[in-house]
Amino acid sequence: MLSVGNPAAASLMARTSARPAERSAAAIEYPYSDGKAMAESPRHVDAILYALAMLRNRFAESSLVQVGANMNLYYQEGDVEKKLVPDLFVVRGLAALPETSYRVWEAGRPPGFVLEVASPASAGRDRGVKRVLYASIGVTEYWRFNPVGALEGASRPGQRLEGSTLAGLGYEPLGLAADGSIRSEVLELDLRVDSRPGMEHLLRFRDPGTGEDLLTFRESEQGRTEAERAKAEAEQARTEAEQGRAQADRARAEAEQARAEAEQALGAARRAAESEIARLKARITELQAGHTTPARDGSS
Repeated sequence: MLSVGNPAAASLMARTSARPAERSAAAIEYPYSDGKAMAESPRHVDAILYALAMLRNRFAESSLVQVGANMNLYYQEGDVEKKLVPDLFVVRGLAALPETSYRVWEAGRPPGFVLEVASPASAGRDRGVKRVLYASIGVTEYWRFNPVGALEGASRPGQRLEGSTLAGLGYEPLGLAADGSIRSEVLELDLRVDSRPGMEHLLRFRDPGTGEDLLTFRESEQGRTEAERAKAEAEQARTEAEQGRAQADRARAEAEQARAEAEQALGAARRAAESEIARLKARITELQAGHTTPARDGSS
């Protein structure tokens, strides 16, 4: 049973789940792609692929969280014209994404999170008909992001990122934090526009529990490699320091031994000198005694 969160969506799901009697499911083909380019410029593509990479890395260990991009999403069984193509979407409670197109009635649920990366050609549709359709099929959170400028129809001047949550038949804006981030309850992450030089056309996702930004798999591997290199350098420095300490200890021991040997030699020399002095004094005394003349007797 599909849970969509509002009466209009429930009604739509009831209609889409009814298979037309005159046509079999096998006779209907639901194309995987509409044949159109993913985005209008390299920056739009980068914005989609970077967000996709971060979220897939984030949920890589979560078997029931799926992240997809640029996939045809059909929301009415039997009608291949009833489709949307979200730039990025996340589904919770699903074991795997389909190999081809996403069919809401087969998945048993719509995506909980949808992100549309706005371009001049898509901006009007993103804020208009797509917003209405995503609400009608029960997408919990609908987000828009413009990687190169302000969003069309945004509530604040210059706003580039907008998040909204399903409320009744439409969407209400999600609150903006003091740092400019917006909390996604579906993703359990904070989203904001990247402020790093040269990367202002990208989104950043932050874990509110740790306060750390998410990384792509490549960034994680680069970080791990750099951490391992830093660890190896630290180990080398520690080894060199220990070697230096050992050399210093050895030099100190050698100096102590040399000092002891010098003191020993000095003591021996001093004793030898003292002995020689004593011998010479004794000899002098002997010589002085041997040369003493007896006093002459004055008698004749």
